[in-house]
Amino acid sequence: MKTWRKVHLYSFGYYKAISLFISVLMLVISLTGILYNHHHDLKFLNSLRVPTSILPDGYQDRLDRTRENQGLGDLFPEEAHSVPVMWLVIDLHNGSFFGEPWGRFFYDAIALALCVLSLTGIVLYFKIRRKHRF
Repeated sequence: MKTWRKVHLYSFGYYKAISLFISVLMLVISLTGILYNHHHDLKFLNSLRVPTSILPDGYQDRLDRTRENQGLGDLFPEEAHSVPVMWLVIDLHNGSFFGEPWGRFFYDAIALALCVLSLTGIVLYFKIRRKHRF
């Protein structure tokens, strides 16, 4: 078996669950990128809030630090346990959702895996296509 075929087979064929997981995360990154790019047009992203009880623990700590730094500790008590949806969109898009700094490294690893899958697929496509020409 050719080397490129082995790499592609091991990258995609045997590790389908990992490939599916990477594909889902790439879809999340793409969709949050679109939302982030158009957040000025989509006003509801700035007004909606997500309760921190359903988010990782770091969100409540981050919210408390931000409110304290801005002097909003006693103001708007109804917003003390929720974050804007835009925070969530940005954190999902750049990997901060999974923790600092490992979330960004995790996204870098996913990007590298996607590059390997894409490059081996392109090479295999052109090798197979070259064999079937008339």
